Amino acid sequence: MSSKKIFWISSYPKSGNTWMRAIISSLFFSSDGKFDFNLLDKIKYFDYRSRYEFVKKINLNDYNNLHKISSVSKYWMKAQDLADVGGDFAFFKTHSANLIINNYNYTNEQTTRGFIYLVRDPRDVAVSWSQHQGYDLDMTIDFMTNQQSISRTLNSSKDIPINLLRWDQHYKSWTNLNTPHKFIKYEDLLRNTENIIQDIFHFFEDNFGFKVNNFNNILKNIINSTDFRTLQNTEAISGFKEAKKSKFFRKGLINEWKSALSNAQIDRLNKEFKDTMIELGYL
Repeated sequence: MSSKKIFWISSYPKSGNTWMRAIISSLFFSSDGKFDFNLLDKIKYFDYRSRYEFVKKINLNDYNNLHKISSVSKYWMKAQDLADVGGDFAFFKTHSANLIINNYNYTNEQTTRGFIYLVRDPRDVAVSWSQHQGYDLDMTIDFMTNQQSISRTLNSSKDIPINLLRWDQHYKSWTNLNTPHKFIKYEDLLRNTENIIQDIFHFFEDNFGFKVNNFNNILKNIINSTDFRTLQNTEAISGFKEAKKSKFFRKGLINEWKSALSNAQIDRLNKEFKDTMIELGYL
């Protein structure tokens, strides 16, 4: 029987997931709230092929086809149940939609203790992701509006497939998970960083009894050490293994889409995602 132990940091790509990992890892895994990139190893991607080695003993054909959604979906819940968390509470990052394939859930209330979901204006997501992946904007928008879109953590055709659905479907899929959760807009995190971090602390305090001494000092250190410019400077000096075609911490701006997208591209995204964008206050 599955045990409730995983806490997800979830988002569509390029929506602030890594920034949130930096904040959460500083809060939980440092003594003073000061972030360094090594702390990100405390909140790893879940969707790696290595988590599915157990499948080899169960079904060799499925093991050889883990790069296919139809095969790996059978083992999503088992992989979460077997995750080595060193206790009864662990953080993992995912970009997967919380979807159902052939009656197999990506995750559910039996393995999930809670989640934080980051959401960002899809017009800015398009700009940021096109730079990150090295794709042109129209190709990126095609991807974001395609229900069949698949990404892979390592960009290898043999790696675990991550079904993103459309941008709006991805967001909605996580609203169906009935566990303690917090939805955070990237724009609010950027504009009101201190208040959002305080809200996150109180979320863990209220739902999981999390306590910390000298929180005000820790809060100050988290804000300073996870500031976007600080992360940019650190990446410039030391590099960052999650970067691909461009700097990972590229700009982190709000409303960059206004100058980066054509009117046709803006109109298309507004039309495709109209209802969800209105719901979230982007239109």
